[in-house]
Amino acid sequence: MPLSVAVVGAGPAGFYATDALLSFCPDAQVSIIDQWPTPFGLVRFGVAPDHLNTKNVTRIFDKTLAKEGVSFAGNVTVGRDVSYHELRSIFDLVILSAGMGRARSLNIPGVDTKGVISATDFVGWYNAVPGVNDCGKLVSGAKSAVVIGNGNVALDIARLLAKTESELAQTDIDPHAGQSLAMSKIRDIYVIGRRGPAEANFSFPELSELGDLERAEPVVNKGLFPADITGAAEPMRKKKERNLRILESFSQLETGRKSVRVHLLFCASPLQIVGKKQVIGIDMMQNELVGGQAKPTGKEFSIQTDIVCPAIGYDSQPIDGVPYDRTTGRVVSDNGKVEDGVCVVGWARRGSSGVIGTNRVDAREVIGLMAPQSVANGKPGLGELCRLLVSRNIDVVDTVRWRAIDLAETSKAHAGRPRIKFNSVQEMLAL
Repeated sequence: MPLSVAVVGAGPAGFYATDALLSFCPDAQVSIIDQWPTPFGLVRFGVAPDHLNTKNVTRIFDKTLAKEGVSFAGNVTVGRDVSYHELRSIFDLVILSAGMGRARSLNIPGVDTKGVISATDFVGWYNAVPGVNDCGKLVSGAKSAVVIGNGNVALDIARLLAKTESELAQTDIDPHAGQSLAMSKIRDIYVIGRRGPAEANFSFPELSELGDLERAEPVVNKGLFPADITGAAEPMRKKKERNLRILESFSQLETGRKSVRVHLLFCASPLQIVGKKQVIGIDMMQNELVGGQAKPTGKEFSIQTDIVCPAIGYDSQPIDGVPYDRTTGRVVSDNGKVEDGVCVVGWARRGSSGVIGTNRVDAREVIGLMAPQSVANGKPGLGELCRLLVSRNIDVVDTVRWRAIDLAETSKAHAGRPRIKFNSVQEMLAL
């Protein structure tokens, strides 16, 4: 009897885990479950719409989805439509790969003020995630924006805020979001990190893109260089060296040539958001680095802004019954093993770090340690899951129905766009 496997989460970690599993157990029956009617998770809903080359990884995932024994069960939320304990009783092996979908918020006064936009809402808005808050009015009326964070999500948000209509025309951005961004009157965008340029967690390609924007120029303080990275270990040192070369080159640019400025500020921490009914500014503390750690200097300064977007990391969404560490925001595991017959891969295991390909290495490691070929089989699997969901009137989207959604999105695209995504679950189900 083939091994029955449930993969909870249809993002990169879930697909790479499926591939790794099939290399050990080619005849396994794998059910990839996701809360959305569409697969691909982070690639569809997290990767910036202007990074189409990165999104091409879905072609590999499509091939996995087409393999014999692999099925998709979309529009199914584990913990609501089916419990974790029910999955364990139905499947021989459960792989948790749901990622980290909750953006962390700032712990400072004023975080509930209108104009503070979570990274989940902002990224979800331009990526057509169903049900997220519409940021269009806030963006259209703003003249300045502050993004807190020194990772790639912060760069994505800043870059898209700075792009023109022509730069967004051939992406898969939500059309309404694209129009709002193109018509924005924002002239100053601040990307702020609490530590120095050597500690920033940008990826080299994303950082380099700031130098190629049509209407925006990067602004970096010349006094930050040269930066000391003698304590960095290989291969991290090479990454830091490349980033520092780009940042130093930005610091030498003549400013004022373009209408929008992307300020990369370092060694600063937010103190409070200013404004009663609407954000009008943010108070900051200047830091200094002591042993690689940010320490307050006591010197404060303020930035006038209409939007504050924290991009300071993510936490997993807890599932009832799954052990969860609220401090780290991750599923508790021992090298990926949660308990007998259950493992966790991807961001839910290691945190929101790395690029999409990192999940491939992660999945192979965890699945190898789990030794799926030695897991006892005999549980009913997909058939029993389907019967349970039908009894609960859950409208499951299988692979065939997903293909219909995919075709509809690509068919209505025009003017070089790869697709126009549905941003409503109801519209997807209506197909």
